[in-house]
Amino acid sequence: MLERFLHLLFPDVCIICAEPLHEGEEFCCRRCISGFDSFSSPLESGEVLRHAIASRSGGRFSFEHGWCLHRFHKGNPLQMALHSMKYEGLFTLAESFGSQLGKWMLSGGNAGGIECIVPVPLHYLKKIERSYNQAEKIARGIGDCIGKPVRPELLGRQRWTPSQTSLPAALRRKNPEGAFLAAGTSIPGHILLVDDVVTTGATMRAAAKALQNAGAERVSLAAIALAAS
Repeated sequence: MLERFLHLLFPDVCIICAEPLHEGEEFCCRRCISGFDSFSSPLESGEVLRHAIASRSGGRFSFEHGWCLHRFHKGNPLQMALHSMKYEGLFTLAESFGSQLGKWMLSGGNAGGIECIVPVPLHYLKKIERSYNQAEKIARGIGDCIGKPVRPELLGRQRWTPSQTSLPAALRRKNPEGAFLAAGTSIPGHILLVDDVVTTGATMRAAAKALQNAGAERVSLAAIALAAS
């Protein structure tokens, strides 16, 4: 908490360790970033994401492409950064992560067919509590990088669901079922669905299903991190 408060007052300090940032560093110092468990390539991240979702969410989930930057471990420096982004108002960090994710996607060469970007929506009560949807900020960072429009209005959350992190694995798979509803009739053919962290993949599956039921032909996935098994 102290480190994130200091960053709001003194943006030239690392949000994780509170040490001064050096030239070229933003939000997190190189030493803390070196503690992130990062994927070696976009291809690796997509393959691991596909396998993880298939094994954790209770069956096959067909998506076009997938991208993640890091593996998420409890106690890892990345956890502190994501907590600041999600719960402590540091939405500019979400945009920065989105920009990094967009560059990562472009380096893999599979992002060209995406027509628009849709963030996984928050229930309106959670959005009031946090004042913004971190997934939308990430999506806008990606959109600015890859030159695709962000369309949050295409997907809504029609019921409140408990946080996935608070539930056992069996309930995580069922928790998001039926929670999302696609809005409108003009749904683009290839949508990039964006969230901050993928745990079981059940949330992405439920959101993608709503978009596909409304006419999306292909859905790709992007997230900052994939929870380590």
